[in-house]
Amino acid sequence: MRRTRYTAIFLLFSIMSYAQVDSLINYSNQAEGKEKIDALHKIILELWLNYPDRAMGYGEQALELSRQEGDSMLISKSLRLIAGVYYYRGDFDLSLEYNQRALTIALKLKDSALINNGYNNIGLLNYNLGSYQTALEYLLRSKEIKGKIGENYGLSTTLNNIGLVFERVGDYETARAYFRQAYDVAIERKSDDNELYSTNNIGITYLREGNLDEALRCFRKGYVLGKKIENINWGAVSARGIAEVLMQTGHPDSAVQYLNSSLSASKSIDDKKGLAEAYYLLAKIAQTQGDNERALESLQMCESWANEIRLWQQQLEVLKLYASVYDGLGMEEKESEYLRMYINLRDSIFHDVVSRNLALIPLKIKEEEDRIRLTEQQALIRNQVVTNQLFTFIILITVPLLIVMIILFRKNNKKNKELQRNNEELKRTQKLLITSEKMASLGVLAAGVGHEINNPLNFIKNGIEALSKKLENNQDDEMKSYFKIINEGVSRATNIVKSLSHFSRRGPSIDERCNIHEIIENCLLILHNKIRNRIKVLTYFTEQSAELKGNEGRLHQAMMNIIANAEQAIKEKGTIKITTIRGKDFMEIWVEDDGEGIKEENLLKISDPFFTTKAPGEGTGLGLFITFSIIEEHGGEIDVTSTMEEGTKFTIKLPL
Repeated sequence: MRRTRYTAIFLLFSIMSYAQVDSLINYSNQAEGKEKIDALHKIILELWLNYPDRAMGYGEQALELSRQEGDSMLISKSLRLIAGVYYYRGDFDLSLEYNQRALTIALKLKDSALINNGYNNIGLLNYNLGSYQTALEYLLRSKEIKGKIGENYGLSTTLNNIGLVFERVGDYETARAYFRQAYDVAIERKSDDNELYSTNNIGITYLREGNLDEALRCFRKGYVLGKKIENINWGAVSARGIAEVLMQTGHPDSAVQYLNSSLSASKSIDDKKGLAEAYYLLAKIAQTQGDNERALESLQMCESWANEIRLWQQQLEVLKLYASVYDGLGMEEKESEYLRMYINLRDSIFHDVVSRNLALIPLKIKEEEDRIRLTEQQALIRNQVVTNQLFTFIILITVPLLIVMIILFRKNNKKNKELQRNNEELKRTQKLLITSEKMASLGVLAAGVGHEINNPLNFIKNGIEALSKKLENNQDDEMKSYFKIINEGVSRATNIVKSLSHFSRRGPSIDERCNIHEIIENCLLILHNKIRNRIKVLTYFTEQSAELKGNEGRLHQAMMNIIANAEQAIKEKGTIKITTIRGKDFMEIWVEDDGEGIKEENLLKISDPFFTTKAPGEGTGLGLFITFSIIEEHGGEIDVTSTMEEGTKFTIKLPL
């Protein structure tokens, strides 16, 4: 099985011994202002790994005091520490949210160390959420910043995190190279915790490759070190690694002893993730010994912990093992039920990953704009310094020319303003080009994914059809249910790939045959994960033909922006109604929501580029601007009406 592991990602201060916690708490009770906040931060670092619930209370107190002080640096640190507590509690979504808030402040402060920590944390969280390409991008950016500012502190952690990404995608040799670099840095800085962490990671790569002797050597070394430095969490990880090696080498009784040791350690610190992993291995051992009843008991314990902290990879493994155990018991109906649950969860996870990667596009655009803006400001400052020096030199050398210079300055001032206006237009065009390139990249990604996934899907589908025909006269009800389950999985994956492929069409032609109803259905399929269980979608489609001429990829983009805006306007639960009407010369599409509405003074601005009412980092203000441009390219028009607290209606008219 693939086991996700706790990792040290939010290090800011020196790690101190547990004996200092009480003295720190006493000191924080007496201290005031920034000294009190610093003490609270150190307490959180002492507690978050083994006692995350206690650490959260101190984190909330530190954040409130930081806001009272009005110190952006302290607010950013408090947010990141709270994100760390959520991480160790297994709530990766909330941890990602708090880290992004901390990174937004760090970018405004232009603090390289804080920005570096933000990239590192967000990278590892994307790894845990299954977005491996995005994770690697952020982690390599963090490593690059460390090199530029000469910061070695935390380098071992970043190298370990990069190695985790390569380990997850099966490149064990590259992963081990990064883990060994991390180990060397930990030894150099005398960081026992990072030494233990790196040792465990190296052992896991050997375990995945089947080199059990080297894996056992690493885990035993980590187990001894964990006891020496009293690191309960990672010591338990070493124990589970030893148990897995012993299980594979035919020593189940010894493996159970180490797993019981791991369970005791994880229970002492309320490590739900460690408990889930230990019970899973106990279930596998019981199955290999033919004790299916004991295997089911351990699986139930594993399932309860994995579901509580949403360990989706562990949940998938549990469902597969359930099916295998019930197969051994001859309970075919139960086996089919768990296989179906496995397919449903796998499809849901795929939807989540796709949606999360699409949602990251605006954030990446915003980061790119921030970097461009910073470069422009630095260039402007350098130019201003040169201009001031030259101006002073001229005044000192020749005062009589001052009058002439004033006259020339007045004449040039008008030209400078005109150049400034032209420069602003160029900047806006440049930012639009950046956005266009990002969307084009998304199209290339969608096309690549569609091509690479469709081939194996066709192999599966054709193989199942051939097998079904060959066994047509010998099929019983059980075999038919298996064929049905596999066909359902293939159909779902095919629909997702088909929907993504529409967004990869970026050609200039507006002479394609486009079916508006299919475009809307594709957009709703992509947004299904955000809409389900929260928003009711009502469609009232005309029974007449919904075809018209246009650019299918661009129309997909326009409708996606409008429907996504409607979904974002509904904060809790609500309804989106989509109506199509075919007239003599035009096709009308109404998109109505019962969300929070748009203020009257903002209605005339929503088509302006870069206008947005969202918080920094949540929107670029380009979505509706691009949408209006696309509809205009097609000779159509958009009308928007809205009432606060009642909802908004978009009316799109496209010529037939």
